[in-house]
Amino acid sequence: HDFAFIGVLGVTSKSVSARAVAVKASFGGSNGIVPWGVTQATVDGSTAGSLITMKYDATGGNNGNFGAIRIDGPGASTYAASVMYGSNSYACAVTAPNCTTGACPGSYPTLCAENAPDCDGPECTPQTGNMTGPTRTGVDFRMTNTSSSCDTFAETFTGPDLSGKYHLVPACNPYISGPGQCTSPTTACSRRVIIIPVIDAFGGGASTPVTIQRFALVYLEGYTGTCTGNSCDVRGRFVNADLTTSALAGTYDPTALIHFAKLTE
Repeated sequence: HDFAFIGVLGVTSKSVSARAVAVKASFGGSNGIVPWGVTQATVDGSTAGSLITMKYDATGGNNGNFGAIRIDGPGASTYAASVMYGSNSYACAVTAPNCTTGACPGSYPTLCAENAPDCDGPECTPQTGNMTGPTRTGVDFRMTNTSSSCDTFAETFTGPDLSGKYHLVPACNPYISGPGQCTSPTTACSRRVIIIPVIDAFGGGASTPVTIQRFALVYLEGYTGTCTGNSCDVRGRFVNADLTTSALAGTYDPTALIHFAKLTE
């Protein structure tokens, strides 16, 4: 760097250095999460690019659970807003999968605090009920407000590569700044790219919390039929991918479903 005024003292320039260190991390948590919980068993039985059901209709429910969980709180209107825009609150995962107590390299985020209205750390309350109308509203918003250059799976992702991973086209990535919000409907961005929780299992309705094990990247394919009455399955394509995002960094786990690079200093 060349100096001006201090040059009268004989100091004309100085070398200035900078250093940055990045690590590869697993996706530990974020806001902007869409509140549809798929079970770990569903993920284990899926391959990258395969179709999965995230929200079930009245015939697929389990003790009043149809796939939705509370992150921002209870109620149909809160649920609809979370589907449309992603959660306002941070949802966090539990310790890294495939570890036993005392043998894990660390927790996904170390700050998985009780900061969501209906989540105690990684444990969240299910949102019971079919909620056909709010589901249709949220899905229609995401499908309609995705730019035309990112509104098919082939336009949004490339791959799979030799490792089986897909790669999100940078121009279609809604998570670059963090919460998954495209700046406008005309921006080259895909609101059909969503992050959802992977849970252990649904139990006895709203009285039995679910535990977020990890998160999955999904391409939203929409709902079956007209999403009226009792019929409203919501489906998407499971994607194993690296992601550019500013989410909470969890301990790197090679079996995690989403990885990203994070500057540490």
